[in-house]
Amino acid sequence: MIQNIILTIMMLITLSGCYNIENSNHTQINQQEENSNYQQVITRLEGHASTPEEYFELAEAYMQRSGLKLSDMIQNISDTTKDAKSPFLAFVGSVKTSTATQAQSIEDLNKATDYHMLIIGDRCKEGATLTNFEKDVCLYKGLAQTMEVANTINSMSDDVSKIDTQGDAKLQASSCAMQYAFNGIIEKHCSISEIGEVTFNESTTTYDRIAVYSNGKEFEYLLLKDEKTHTRELVVTQGYCNVDNFNSRESFLTNTKSYPCPVTTQEGEDEITTNDNLIDSLNEGTDAILAVADNYKELAQSVREFKIEITATRKDEQQQQNQTQDPIIIKVEIDMQDMIEYLNNQNTLAR
Repeated sequence: MIQNIILTIMMLITLSGCYNIENSNHTQINQQEENSNYQQVITRLEGHASTPEEYFELAEAYMQRSGLKLSDMIQNISDTTKDAKSPFLAFVGSVKTSTATQAQSIEDLNKATDYHMLIIGDRCKEGATLTNFEKDVCLYKGLAQTMEVANTINSMSDDVSKIDTQGDAKLQASSCAMQYAFNGIIEKHCSISEIGEVTFNESTTTYDRIAVYSNGKEFEYLLLKDEKTHTRELVVTQGYCNVDNFNSRESFLTNTKSYPCPVTTQEGEDEITTNDNLIDSLNEGTDAILAVADNYKELAQSVREFKIEITATRKDEQQQQNQTQDPIIIKVEIDMQDMIEYLNNQNTLAR
């Protein structure tokens, strides 16, 4: 089923002109031309776009700059999901960007989604009346947001492909950090300590720092506090940097003056949190793809199955506790607790 997603995506992108695979002899040349053109589009339109068509062109350019090559995705998913126990995580593992470019990739996908939103708002809903152009926007918005989710989970882990065999201490720590931010609960397989605050020179935000100890390793995270509600969210970070410059980003913690580095690198931009890039993106991305369900039934069914897979963990647990009650219907919308329990259930270290 997941292979059908990618094959459908490839056909749609071919029709829209981003890639031309009609003649396989020209595929590589056309992709190289597109890769060289996306920066030209961004330079020409960033700050100057004013029409839906220009916003859409910008969104496509940022999706290309994110580094997610569809040809690679097709091959990876075809190879990794044939017998996958967890198709969603197999999909996540197939979306690969280098550690050095991961922050930029996540940010580019968020920019693409922002431009899609300028065109379509929240009208990408199943059953909505949309023009053909708006259906294209919904489709691309859904793909960008689904890729946001995959890239974010990859940034929170060392290697998703190994969590069911060797386990992933970083992903376990990330799940613990999400749980702690969500409701203050510390999972039994982690310990957490608050270690102060930090403010970066390129941002006016003050973050709470926490240290999470998981499987004999220590990981640091940033929490974003909402002063109005007094709730906190886990900030999506990539690598470590000093307070003076986000561009000092390094893959590993090298000294006491480095801190987890927020993905957002543009002054004045909102922080990207796991609430945004996991929960909202997955729910809204799925809704956007379901908005074109009449034309792409297999694609729509596949993204429904993503949600079913993620929520099935809690459903099974609840059914075991309520054997005499009627079967519990899997929820349409995923919440933070669903995602946390799903990742923990997949990770051998957290079981």
